[in-house]
Amino acid sequence: MPNSLKKQNKVGIIGGGQLGLMLADAAVPLGYKPVILAENADAPAAQVHRDVIIGAVEDRCVLDSLFAQVDRVVFENEFVDCEKLEQAAGGAIQFLPGLDVMRKIQDKLEQKILLRDLEIPSARYRVLDLMGDISVQLAKCFQEFPLGCVLKWSRLGYDGKGVLVLNAHPEGLGVASSDDLSEVQRFCENAIRNRSSVYVEEKVAFQRELAVIGVFSIRGEFLSYPLVISEQKQGICYRVYGPAESFGVDSAQTVAAKNYAYRIAKALGLYGSFGMEFFETASGNLLVNEIAPRVHNTGHYTQDACDTSQFENHWRAVLGLKLGEIHFSPGFAMLNILGPDIEVCAPGYPLPELGSSSHLHWYGKKKMRARRKLGHLNAVFDSPEEVKQALTDLEGCYQHWVSRLVEAGKG
Repeated sequence: MPNSLKKQNKVGIIGGGQLGLMLADAAVPLGYKPVILAENADAPAAQVHRDVIIGAVEDRCVLDSLFAQVDRVVFENEFVDCEKLEQAAGGAIQFLPGLDVMRKIQDKLEQKILLRDLEIPSARYRVLDLMGDISVQLAKCFQEFPLGCVLKWSRLGYDGKGVLVLNAHPEGLGVASSDDLSEVQRFCENAIRNRSSVYVEEKVAFQRELAVIGVFSIRGEFLSYPLVISEQKQGICYRVYGPAESFGVDSAQTVAAKNYAYRIAKALGLYGSFGMEFFETASGNLLVNEIAPRVHNTGHYTQDACDTSQFENHWRAVLGLKLGEIHFSPGFAMLNILGPDIEVCAPGYPLPELGSSSHLHWYGKKKMRARRKLGHLNAVFDSPEEVKQALTDLEGCYQHWVSRLVEAGKG
């Protein structure tokens, strides 16, 4: 395994979407030249950076071209074929995190087992036998999880995809309705096509969702960014604000989240920045929902609210540089700009207008689709009291932008 950068300080990034773009942007000021593997020339990172290889990550020729130029490779997302990467690398590439780590984390059932082994709390679950009688299994799950059930694919689920929520029967019968069963059957068939297992998790009565970004260095350093409040819209992260302790979250939750992140990073060798999402239950317990072995949407605020962003610290961690300070603003917020439910052709649509305290991070995606992440707005403040009003202002900015899109479409 290589222990130094030999190829003109070049570093590889698998993935050319917005995370790949922001990772590439963060590498340049550190003196490194990112080489990006992007699916097409319209990918956000491919529009901005020069050293781009266009092609599919499953293509051996494409991988050979990337690996001929770099010693170390990081990932934009965890949906990669680790076997093909390993074969193409032939032991000459250092993947960060390692492929063994990616294999474990990209399967959410493996995450569940890891959490159990580390005695880190998460929601109770049962694995579905996709070849067995689904209705009988669901009936047992409803009896065990009377508040309702959440079905999840173990692989390839993200932004609400691969998740199906079944509410408890109003009469508490412990069974699913015929409509539910039909939907579950389709859900399971799609999972089989995607070569994924399905598990049933208890529906957690949580009062809010929280998240933290941890950073673990190949030098053994660890730090975590502040615990934040994360709010979803149709299964997609919509807005993040914090620090969480300024909004009623007990300081013990911050300590617990940091502890869980460190234990997971240490146990796996999970190098770089990574995201962890939590449920805070009504009784005040913290349950781990998911782990992402990469830079994460809930950490985008760090670009403007912290001395060192999650993207820069990702590079510092995997390259063996000293981790950057993370001093953060007393109040901050992030709003994802999601594609609205209207047809808009690009280019030519207007960008969101900025307020005095906000910063726009635009991804440059050529196609706008409903719920697609197109960019995000960050805002930072001198006090947490300003954040609530800021969230209203950011929402107003988004709605004003949607109105302008509608008007532009009429023209």
